[in-house]
Amino acid sequence: MTDSGASLYAKTTELLCQAVAADTLHRYSEALGLYNNALKSIAELQKQYTGYQRTQLESKFCEYSGRVSVLLQQLSDNPAYFGDLDKARVGLNAAHKQHLQGCVDAALDLYIGSIGCYQRILRQTKSAGSDSTKGKQWRRELLKFANTCLKEAEIAKQTAFPATASSESAHSESPTLTASDAQSTLQLQMSGLSLQTNGEPDNTCRSEHTSTPESRRNSMHFTPQYQHLSPGTGSSNTSTSSTSNAHSSRDTMTNASPPYTNGTHTERLTEDETRVVRITSHINGLTFLPWLENDKSENFVMPSYFTDKDGLLTLSRKQQRKLWQWRRASHLYGHPQIFGQHGCGHIVQETVTDCSFVAALCVSVEYEHRFKRQLITQHVYPKGRNGMPEFNPAGKYMVKLFVNGLWRRVVIDDLLPVGETGKLLCTYSVTGDIGQSLMEKAFLKVMGGYDFPGSNASTDLHVLTGWIPEHVFVQDQAFDAERTWTRMHDGLEQGSVLLTIATGEMGSDVAASLGLVPSHAYAVLDAREVCGHQLLRVKNPWNSLRWTGAFSHADQISWTPDLMRALDYDPKTEHDDQGIFWIDFASVCHRFDAIHLNWNPRVFAHQASVHFSWNMDMGPRQALHDFSANPQYTLVAEHGTAEVWILLSKHLLKTEENVDFIALHVYDNTNGRRVYEPRAALHIGEYVNTQHVLVQLTARQGEQYTLVVAQREKTKPLHFTLRALSSTPVRLVQAPVPTYCEDVTGQWGSASAGGNTASPRYMDNPQFQITIPPNAPLTSGIITLETAHKHPINIRVFRGGFLVTRVLEINTVATSGKYRSQFCTCELEALEPGSSYTVVVSTFEPFMFSRFKLRIGLGSLFTVAPIAREGAGMRMRELHGKWMPGSECVGGPDQSYHKCPRFLVRTECETRVLARLQTPHAKSLPLVNVSVYEFDDAVLGTLCASSGSYTNSPQGVATRQSTIGRTGCEFLVVASAWDHDVDASFVLYFYSEHTVEVTPLFY
Repeated sequence: MTDSGASLYAKTTELLCQAVAADTLHRYSEALGLYNNALKSIAELQKQYTGYQRTQLESKFCEYSGRVSVLLQQLSDNPAYFGDLDKARVGLNAAHKQHLQGCVDAALDLYIGSIGCYQRILRQTKSAGSDSTKGKQWRRELLKFANTCLKEAEIAKQTAFPATASSESAHSESPTLTASDAQSTLQLQMSGLSLQTNGEPDNTCRSEHTSTPESRRNSMHFTPQYQHLSPGTGSSNTSTSSTSNAHSSRDTMTNASPPYTNGTHTERLTEDETRVVRITSHINGLTFLPWLENDKSENFVMPSYFTDKDGLLTLSRKQQRKLWQWRRASHLYGHPQIFGQHGCGHIVQETVTDCSFVAALCVSVEYEHRFKRQLITQHVYPKGRNGMPEFNPAGKYMVKLFVNGLWRRVVIDDLLPVGETGKLLCTYSVTGDIGQSLMEKAFLKVMGGYDFPGSNASTDLHVLTGWIPEHVFVQDQAFDAERTWTRMHDGLEQGSVLLTIATGEMGSDVAASLGLVPSHAYAVLDAREVCGHQLLRVKNPWNSLRWTGAFSHADQISWTPDLMRALDYDPKTEHDDQGIFWIDFASVCHRFDAIHLNWNPRVFAHQASVHFSWNMDMGPRQALHDFSANPQYTLVAEHGTAEVWILLSKHLLKTEENVDFIALHVYDNTNGRRVYEPRAALHIGEYVNTQHVLVQLTARQGEQYTLVVAQREKTKPLHFTLRALSSTPVRLVQAPVPTYCEDVTGQWGSASAGGNTASPRYMDNPQFQITIPPNAPLTSGIITLETAHKHPINIRVFRGGFLVTRVLEINTVATSGKYRSQFCTCELEALEPGSSYTVVVSTFEPFMFSRFKLRIGLGSLFTVAPIAREGAGMRMRELHGKWMPGSECVGGPDQSYHKCPRFLVRTECETRVLARLQTPHAKSLPLVNVSVYEFDDAVLGTLCASSGSYTNSPQGVATRQSTIGRTGCEFLVVASAWDHDVDASFVLYFYSEHTVEVTPLFY
């Protein structure tokens, strides 16, 4: 070593010590200048050394130049440069590695690209004309570093290709590389503060540059590799502008329905569905629009740091107490990775009560590591060339989440809450990877903030992945442990299921003794059946506190050599507590409350979906008996018998306690028609206050099933998505409703609550006439009856359209069947055109008073009108009598009317009359008749009216309305029974248009 070399070595050592000291004391600007000077000295020293010493110098150059590239990025005050600074830093790191490994061709290529990025920045800063002292100093240091890197590249070239280097040294004594191309010289030279460029723009220069390693070694044209990021071409500016304009319109939904992505397919929405989606895009006071295909071209390059217009997320109370400040991810970690780590051992839940989300995140990350497939990372933007999320120096990110039945775009910035100790107050990676923190921030932005009350992991996984959630409750009587294990084990092995488990409430002492957390979600990473044991590999999102029971790290008995070998696990050497442990499935069934499974929807080749609302005016508040207004859909498997999964998802509008108990019922043998009241069903759903309800059934080819959405009690409008997934094509359409409907209101009062068909007063019940026009087709329909009180009620339909005074089965068209509490329905089939029908609505007992609503729905036009009660508008006399055996004979075949109970009627004018005879208190109904005769001088005269044949109806017998009343004439009303031994009382109701005198006659 020469004296000058020794002096330079000492100077370099001193500079490095000063640089490291300044860097340690956070005097980054000072450190940057010292590092730059030291690097320049190291480059000069490399010329004086060979062999091992030169290799050591090269290693030091690589180490400290890497730190300089980070400081340049950290000290830049213009985010517009972040992209190029980041690419240059990454390129230099890769170049250094290739250089040290002797791969000079690759190293030179990487040097060229990195220096080209710096060149582009220097050109932009010159045109921008920054006047600040800080800006000028930063630009000066960038220029110095770029020239030092050029010198390093030249040294690498001389080392690998000494002949070429000698030839070039004849033309230039300077260690700074120059371009000899006449058309384009990208010459770096120290000239004040400028980096000189001559000739055509970079893109023209690139077209002249040959791509072979030999041409790079000989001509050394340093052309930037990242040409597509350059703002120098007109076409690029135009493209960026159009993208920006396109996304400025994404603040609101369009009126026309674009193709939205739902699960695994793209769909166009109906007008009603678009209305639902528009309503449910507003969640927790913010708007989250459906994902469109052109959202992939979102602009992430910004002239300054991006700040979310929706502001900072609300913090939990615990976070608020610990918060120091919100920090940019780049300020915390420089240039951090985003989902660059393998597995989930590095993920930690911190402060936020979202163990369900972190468990969901862990199983998603583990899935990607195990199966080498993107799951959640494919939904994070911006992306690098490998399709993975990449760091954005401007701090803008976009995450695609499956919310309220559709994929939606969630835009966030990279501001993260930091505690006084400098530790993140959100989910983080111990390696500094920020993917987990960003994904959590996007999720919690939708959920209303970091003060998230918690959920269950399958619901959160549905948001992250769109995979179908299924809840299995371990303590349920129907729980089948063996079947559940098989499904879990096979699903995990095939990559078709994501699995989490959850504890329920337990005493703190019990939990501590078991190493468990009460009411806590855990991620299941693997399921293995080895050596006769069913084992699960599980992670606690806390990244600490492991199970201490059977097959844990503390179990000294269960771990046999064969088992440890099969699982590649030795509890004696397991000291790194990341909250990961093994547990047997029997212990899970004993100590955990729920198993949450999320199934890949892509295992189903076909699916259909619909979005709908259930408003408060749709049916009663409690629809436990009345399904008439419930949302209902017809499901058809079109080709062959198929396994069909049906998922009902309630949309989220506000994060709050879920008090909505919902259910999904499946009815077969309905021909796809609506179900109006509960009855025997293929599947009766349990009412649960969860966001998702899953029903699995085997659908027979061509059979139409009716799906009924139900809730225990309506408290507010709800919005839903219903999805059907199957291996064969399925159809999901709204269950048909009658084309024409009429509502009729009325009441049962003291004179109109006549009771059931066995009651003498049945005819007093409200009656209505339905008339079908002559030109109408043969039609069918439904009649529903709803009462304000919980009375048992019934509908009965008769032919004729006139007042029903006697119940005859032969005349009955339809009935609602048994009397049902509060609500009943009556189906009508094949009603003939030009016909009239009578509808009678009744309570089971007389004098059950209540208001009611009758709804008639038919497939064709019709009219409905009330039918007047018997004797309406007439005067009525109620008369009582009795038949006595042996003293009062009957009319019967003996025609002994003079011995029957009789009533004399006198009138002063013509009047219409009607007589009804009933035996309400008879033990057995006798055959009876009532007739009206002219009566002159105690002799029966002409028959004026008769009830006809002797009949024993509960409603009795009655004459038709007849006119009587010549002046001075008398009439006789005769109440007769057929049998001789009748011992019964009776009631005679005599109606007259005008006032008459009625007198009983006795013998």
